[in-house]
Amino acid sequence: MRRIAALLALVVLSACSNEIEQSTRPSEVAGTYALKSYGGRSLPVVVRSDATGDWSIVSGELVIGGDQSWSQTVNYSVTNGSKVTPVQSASSGSWVLMSEYAYMVFNDKVYNYQFTGTAAGRSVTLDAIDGNSAVFSR
Repeated sequence: MRRIAALLALVVLSACSNEIEQSTRPSEVAGTYALKSYGGRSLPVVVRSDATGDWSIVSGELVIGGDQSWSQTVNYSVTNGSKVTPVQSASSGSWVLMSEYAYMVFNDKVYNYQFTGTAAGRSVTLDAIDGNSAVFSR
């Protein structure tokens, strides 16, 4: 009976692995993602109102490279009265996977700051510096 229990334990232990889930490997995280929501709201979403007008995010793209580079563009629409002006913001930098749970740290070389994100399945959630989350999906 002990031999059977030992054999079963060996089979169970060999079936378990430290291997992280496939979708959280750096080679699987790499790709192009479209911005789907910001601050918990679907796009387009007003993110700022000031003297220049109402700033709405209308679209965006995040490209994560397998070489641990990233780039991001965000397209805004600025409405002031009846005038609508498109504005694009772009940034890029490097990223590193901090743990097997796909916790990522992004270093922005354009604006010189750092922010975090999480990769899961076919989406990446970025923690914006204003406290909101941006969700990108493939």
